[in-house]
Parts: sequence; C-alpha cells; structure tokens
Amino acid sequence: MTLYNMRIIERLWGSRKFASFLTTTLLLTLLLPPIVLAILHSTTFSTLNILPAGPTPLIFALLAQYHATIPTVYKYPLLLSSSSKDALTLNDKSLVYLLATQLALSSLPGSLIGAATSWFVGIAWRRDLGPEIRTTWRVPTWVTGGKQERGGEFEHFRRRLEGESRDTASVIHGSEGENWQQNLSGIS
Repeated sequence: MTLYNMRIIERLWGSRKFASFLTTTLLLTLLLPPIVLAILHSTTFSTLNILPAGPTPLIFALLAQYHATIPTVYKYPLLLSSSSKDALTLNDKSLVYLLATQLALSSLPGSLIGAATSWFVGIAWRRDLGPEIRTTWRVPTWVTGGKQERGGEFEHFRRRLEGESRDTASVIHGSEGENWQQNLSGIS
C-alpha cells in the first residue's frame, strides 16, 4: 500500500529521474544501514544484531521525497470521544505515514535503524548533500524505455536556427523584399 502511494513521485519526476533516484539511493541504503548497525552492535555490547531483509530502506528514502514533495490536500477530524474537543486532526497522507510507521516498528530495532538511515538518505538526496553524482547522474534513456536521439540536446538550437533562416528568407524573397529591390532599382 505504501509503495502504491509512492507512484505519484514517478509521475511527478518522470521515469528517468525516478529510476536514477532509485539506483543511487539503493546503493546508499544497501551500504549505510549495515554500517550503522555494525557501529551500534559494537557500542551496545552485541544487543543490536538484526537487520531485516526487504525494501524497507528504499521505501523510507521514497517516503522522504513524498513528504517533501506532495502537499496535504485535505484534513479531517477524528473524534476520540463524544465531545468535539477531543478530536485528532488527520490528513490525506496520514494513512501512508501510519503504514510506514508500522513497517519501521515491525522488527525492532533493525527495521527502525534501516528506516531512519534511509529517511536521512532521502533528505540528503533532496537537499543535494553529499557527492554531487547522486543528483546529477541519470540512468541512460534506454533503461526507462525512451528513445535516445543522437544530438538531442542541441535539437532546439537547430530548430531555432532553421526558423530564423526561414524568416530571413521570407523577408528577402517575400513581398517586402520585392518592394525593397524595386525601390533600389528606381534609385539607380
């Protein structure tokens, strides 16, 4: 359910940027939680030694993007008792956060370590912290199913130059150009 709600990030960014985000954060979330667990394992006298398998780190890196990008659309009160004073205000993103909290607390303390580390990886990616390659590198176009055009990054310049040359040609050879040439022949 949480992954289903994260699909809006791909729609917002596009497939190529989304795949680039998944690739770079996957590498970081595969490395950082075990490193943090190893540090905590040695400082807590071997009580922390479990890191659950699964996509928990990747989901929390995506959740950080969801939190920063997607605005709250509506809010609604949840009455806790018969008086309206005891109301808890929820929003449309509350269910996503509730499910993510359940995932983070499902296999304590390892799942919480993976979730917290990945949340910070997602925030760091969002704020351009760390190596620049994380935010500037993109997967090749063919990975996401797009067509890779040769010289596509200069295509708009070519179109602009062709448009300017057509405009110039129409001025020279068009009705204005003929009048100008007739005026010149009348002067000489």
